[in-house]
Amino acid sequence: MKPTDKKTADTPMRRAAEKRLAKTKPPTDALIKTETDTQRILHELQVHQVELEMQNEELFSSRETIENLLGKYSDLYDFAPVGYLSIDETCTITNLNLTAASLLGDDRDKLIDHNLPRFFTPDCRPGLLEFLKHVFSQDEGHACQAKLLRSKRDSIDVNVYAKPTTFEGNTKKICQIVIADITELKQAQESGRKLEIATATNQALQAEIQDRKTLEKELRKGELHLVHLLNESQEMHSQLQRISHKMLSAQEEGREQLGKEMHQLISTALTRLNQTLSHLQKKEILNDPNLPETISKTRKSLKQAIQVVQQSASKLKLTELDDHKLIPALRKLIKTLAEQTGIRAHLSAFAEVEDLDKYCRTTIFRITQEALENVARHAQASQVDVEISQQAGILCLKISDDGKSFEVLSHTLAPEDESFGLLAMRDQVERVGGQLKILSAPEEGTKIIAQIPLN
Repeated sequence: MKPTDKKTADTPMRRAAEKRLAKTKPPTDALIKTETDTQRILHELQVHQVELEMQNEELFSSRETIENLLGKYSDLYDFAPVGYLSIDETCTITNLNLTAASLLGDDRDKLIDHNLPRFFTPDCRPGLLEFLKHVFSQDEGHACQAKLLRSKRDSIDVNVYAKPTTFEGNTKKICQIVIADITELKQAQESGRKLEIATATNQALQAEIQDRKTLEKELRKGELHLVHLLNESQEMHSQLQRISHKMLSAQEEGREQLGKEMHQLISTALTRLNQTLSHLQKKEILNDPNLPETISKTRKSLKQAIQVVQQSASKLKLTELDDHKLIPALRKLIKTLAEQTGIRAHLSAFAEVEDLDKYCRTTIFRITQEALENVARHAQASQVDVEISQQAGILCLKISDDGKSFEVLSHTLAPEDESFGLLAMRDQVERVGGQLKILSAPEEGTKIIAQIPLN
């Protein structure tokens, strides 16, 4: 090497080399007078050698630093929480990290040169190919969601971000892809959605609970009001029962009194009139040849009138019951029913019924009377049975027919305007401490059952 006329550049590296050389080899006493002096050249060579050694040390230090950084980068790349991979324009995998290999389900070396879409579910492959084709035609990154195969029946949701790029010296276009497992995110979103639904449902339930509590309070108030009204209704019903019983008693007494008076006055008057007409017929004081016939017709009409009056009077007053004869009075009712309507009737009773008190016997007669009249007017029956029995201290009066049925409740709530309706029959039985049941069904006729305590 030939020395130049220019002085060597004074650099930090040269100054450091001269200091190191001075420590290792002390300077000689020879003076360097010219640039061609060999001592000068030797010195320059030594300094340059030290500079090279120092540069070599720096290179080794830089190499170690780079290797450390490269190791850290490799760790960050391979063990990143997302999968990194590169593909070419044919969708062939050219490089990938360990996370991507784990997601694709195989070793990294075995996955190189494999087609990327085949690792996705069949229904996602066409869409993924269109997505990658679109990415290669652009200069910016794009993202989509797909399902990555884990097994023949299992898959996971992933987010795919792809960005095209080109490396220096490489004419082929490369696409860098980031694959992130979003299964837990989807589950969290689904859990969040369910939580929102549950929260909304809970709020709705809380509102409904509050509404129900309010409604329960209102219902309790209404219940208390209904109980109050029920108590008032029961009290009014008791008062009405007492009034009804008094009215029935007064009505029965009035009927008896009216029957006595009616029977006595009318029977006496008609009997006297009949005697007078008979007397006139015998004397023949009139010359009219038709007088006897006229008188005979008049007597016949009077007899019919007497029978009608007696029948009406018997409805108001029971002469037979005055003599403690309930059964004959009932037989007379049945006989009258058969004569007037042609309905077959049968009576069955135990003899001790004649020992009952007046109110009980009258109640039995009135109920039977009203029931038979209803059968004659409405039932269109051909057979009626009246049965009076006793069992365990209870008297049972059962009147059954084979006629047409009726709606018991509607007739009970809205009885006809009669002397004895169904409600009056019920009051009659309750007046003597009993209970009345009315049963009526199609093709089964009607049954009236009165149960009266014998005590």
